[in-house]
Amino acid sequence: MRFAKRRSLKSSEIDLGPVVLDQATARVFTRSGRELDLRHQSRQVLAVLAAAMGETVTREALIAKVWSGRSVSDDSVAQCIAEIRRVLNDSEKRIIETVPREGYRLVPPAKAPASRPLSRHRVAMVLLLLAIAALALVLFRPSPASRPPVIAVLPFDDYSPPQHQGFLNDAVSENIITSLARFPQFSVISRRSSHVFRNSDLGIAEIADQLGADFILEGSQQYDGKRVRTTAQLIDGRTAAHVWAEEFDVPLDDLLRANSRISRKIASAVGAKVVDTAEARMAAGDVSALLISNAAQSRIMRNFSRENLLINIREQEQSIKDYPDSAWGHLGQALSLRIGLRYGWIEGDEAATRARMTALARRGVELDPNNFLAYHALGRVLMFNRDIEGAVSAYHRAVALNPSSSFARNALAQALSFTGKTEEALAEIAEIERIDPLYGHDTNWTKARIEWQDGACAGALNTFKAAPSMPTAANKTLAAIHHCLGNQEKAKSAVAGFLSEHPNWSLARERAVITGMWTAPGLRDRWLAALEASGMPP
Repeated sequence: MRFAKRRSLKSSEIDLGPVVLDQATARVFTRSGRELDLRHQSRQVLAVLAAAMGETVTREALIAKVWSGRSVSDDSVAQCIAEIRRVLNDSEKRIIETVPREGYRLVPPAKAPASRPLSRHRVAMVLLLLAIAALALVLFRPSPASRPPVIAVLPFDDYSPPQHQGFLNDAVSENIITSLARFPQFSVISRRSSHVFRNSDLGIAEIADQLGADFILEGSQQYDGKRVRTTAQLIDGRTAAHVWAEEFDVPLDDLLRANSRISRKIASAVGAKVVDTAEARMAAGDVSALLISNAAQSRIMRNFSRENLLINIREQEQSIKDYPDSAWGHLGQALSLRIGLRYGWIEGDEAATRARMTALARRGVELDPNNFLAYHALGRVLMFNRDIEGAVSAYHRAVALNPSSSFARNALAQALSFTGKTEEALAEIAEIERIDPLYGHDTNWTKARIEWQDGACAGALNTFKAAPSMPTAANKTLAAIHHCLGNQEKAKSAVAGFLSEHPNWSLARERAVITGMWTAPGLRDRWLAALEASGMPP
């Protein structure tokens, strides 16, 4: 022990709440002076973070400084971070913050302001009041609920024979995510973030750290044409220890019930109790239609273009003919027709197209009333058809059926903002950023437009630029932001970029699309004025 009591910090020492870091030696001590056991690399990682207090340090920078550029995996960094957090008692990750897709940031606990010494009388009074307050808390305040466990479901490996490989695609893991997300006892990472780690070489601890997950579920699926064999393993995200593992062998049409049983096994393993919830169904035709719908969604997300949309429309039209009793073709086609009308990518009788996409979306809900994507599609269609309140209701139902869906929450945020409820909209965006830490451009796009709407134009520009890439369609939002900031040349450049892909777009077309949908006072006119000033043709 160095000394019995620490009365003040040395100039080289940093107060990290429960411990003190001596930057000169990269050693960590308790408040009483006892040195804590940290591996050399972990001490060096902590020292590097401390030297850049409050700033993000990338994993690459940590490897370069601590391991002198030697070839080590990101998992080595994650293990050091996990060890430091254990020593700091930082289970909530508030001192060592994870910055998704970037690295880590050291944020020491805030210090309490210094106070003057109290007299004996005042000390006695304070102690009495504290005792009374403590008694009141014990007697009248319920115990605080612990944070729900955060679970991430990785894409399952496919060990099916060659002729059946890829048939189920991600159906198993996606449906487990949806099933788990319905239970309020869990917080489930969105599919979009967890599936980033398909075929990843990262260790479980690093994946869990990047996603902010307490548990990781991984597994495999094997389909032989009749039955689906699913193996699943629940792994502790901090220690990489296996918590639970089991195998399920069921007929194809019993797949979702098997996924529900997996969810309940997970609940039991982490000590949570769940209640019965309505399950979506899946028959053989539904699986085929689902795969077509998934392929269409992935295609348009990878490349938001007219060419890909027209491919989706052709494939989903055939899906409706081949599988008329499945919701997937109907909801997928409703979404595609809405995108086609929104961006002028399809021709013909617009009124007839609007009517058909509405009928398709409502039919999807009728066919599968527990399918969150059916309600998401219905909400998209209703919003485009200017029934904004009906759209908000449909989106709320979609989120209730799958709280981990960042797509449904993003759509809800848009609808809320169009009615002027920007605080509620930004709350949904914040929830997306929590459940979908590796979110894509659409979250930044929506958030930037809401911030512009709220007058926070500088923040909107930062949000927009934070996305690794944006589709050309987002240039209208960028133009409005630059116009708000007085950057007229940049605003005109953004509109020119939009028109390069949409040469027939006009202010009249924009007005027709948003009138009746953007109902917040003054919002439509402000938007149109910004586009007009930025060079949008009349």
